[in-house]
Amino acid sequence: MSEAKTFADRVTGREVRQLTDGVVRSVHSYYDIPPWSQKDNRIAYTRLETGAHEGEIWIMDVDGGNPHKLADTKSVTANDGAHAQWTPGGTRVCYQDKVDGNSAIAWINPDTGESGKHEGDLRMVSPAGNYNSFHTSIGSMADHDVIEKRAECGVFAQNIDDGSFKMLASVEDCRLIHPRKDEIADWHVYIKHSKWSPGGSRMMFVFTNEIRFSDKYCELPRVKDIYVVNADGTGLKRVGEFGNHPLWHPNGKEILTNSPLEGRPGNSLVLTDVETCEDRLATDKISGAGHPSFSPDGSRIMVDYVLAREGYGSLNMVDVGSGRVEHLVQMRVMDHSHVGTHLHPVWRHDGKQVMYASDASGTAQLCVIDI
Repeated sequence: MSEAKTFADRVTGREVRQLTDGVVRSVHSYYDIPPWSQKDNRIAYTRLETGAHEGEIWIMDVDGGNPHKLADTKSVTANDGAHAQWTPGGTRVCYQDKVDGNSAIAWINPDTGESGKHEGDLRMVSPAGNYNSFHTSIGSMADHDVIEKRAECGVFAQNIDDGSFKMLASVEDCRLIHPRKDEIADWHVYIKHSKWSPGGSRMMFVFTNEIRFSDKYCELPRVKDIYVVNADGTGLKRVGEFGNHPLWHPNGKEILTNSPLEGRPGNSLVLTDVETCEDRLATDKISGAGHPSFSPDGSRIMVDYVLAREGYGSLNMVDVGSGRVEHLVQMRVMDHSHVGTHLHPVWRHDGKQVMYASDASGTAQLCVIDI
């Protein structure tokens, strides 16, 4: 059984394989969380009705064959589903869920049916072991608690096997080493986007008041900084301000962002050294847009670009060494929003494919292109 179908992109001629089909949304997790198993390249994903807060966890073979449901989940979002992702050994699928209304991380072994759930949340499973990174979710907190509970809120590392977790850094820890610490003493700052480094020795996260609070409470200029901390909770460090969408370079020593850079208009693809905090251009051949992601060997960058008012989006691949930019696909975009569909192009672990979500048909579906 398979829903997959193959077609040629009408602009570039590139062959695209659409793996899912139907009236139900199918989404992968994020642009730096590969949905493929490192063991056999099976794909984990989430299916949900448009506008739903509950959904289903599914897997399928690498070619789209044998799609089948693994579990139900009570915690989904339109863009990221339930953050379905494999543990490093490729034996378990982890996903977000809720138990008695409280956030939980769940897992299931597709081959044995063994499963478990722990109190906590799921953001990213470490590539180096069965450890989960997550941060305090402020979506269900009163605004005043965001300020008053800063010592309790923070970023955490969790053992997936027994559910135990520890705080690596609190929001207040981050404020105390911020250069504007006195100015922001009563601001609504919080942590989001916790991400393990490629080797699992460090965690990156964002310290900010943007979007939720900066305009609402006139807390301007906004706070938006990258921090890193070691996996054991030592070495908390502010790396610096940035623009959008941070992720680790495969070397584990730099962080890529869409950020301003002196002498260039708008945002560029900027690499920041975690130790020296110095910036450099990743490439000068394309602007910093969308959700850029490095190939596993660091030789290429995938950039998604959406012109929502014109109703189309595209994927472009930049060869970092030669500077060559290849326009891979161009598709219709129906609803490029946080309650719609983001492309979120993500590389397979071996660099041989890129997956993205497309709502060109009117409903989000998963597509892959060979590289």
